[in-house]
Amino acid sequence: MKLTTHNSLLNTKAAATLPVILLVGGLIVEIGITGAFIAYFLSQSGFGIKLSEEALAAARAGIEDAKIRIVRDKNFNPSPNPYTLIVGSRSSQVTICKDICVGADKFQVDSLGIAFNKRRKIRAVIYVNSLTGEVKLESEREIAI
Repeated sequence: MKLTTHNSLLNTKAAATLPVILLVGGLIVEIGITGAFIAYFLSQSGFGIKLSEEALAAARAGIEDAKIRIVRDKNFNPSPNPYTLIVGSRSSQVTICKDICVGADKFQVDSLGIAFNKRRKIRAVIYVNSLTGEVKLESEREIAI
């Protein structure tokens, strides 16, 4: 009789220990997963800012490329429009509109810089004097996408 009571007491303690171990183990795993997610999102936020700046730099390169082409040819009309400019591992889609979008003797240049999933857009208005051939940048600003 004593032996049976002793065995049932051990079984009760063992049965109570298992849920406690599972609960503590589950909490430790959950804390570890939460820490991993926090570390991932913190690293991605910095990476996202870097990609956004690279997209802006690609958009600026597109504007500069269009300005050079307009200086070389005052009646520049790209074909195809928009054209793509590769800047390192990033790209820029450059759209040029002459006279129609902003007025006579003016070019409107839109450049969409792309870096992975980040996009930034810049718009420039360039004036070309039809008599002297002088080229002036009237405005350049970032456009919200």
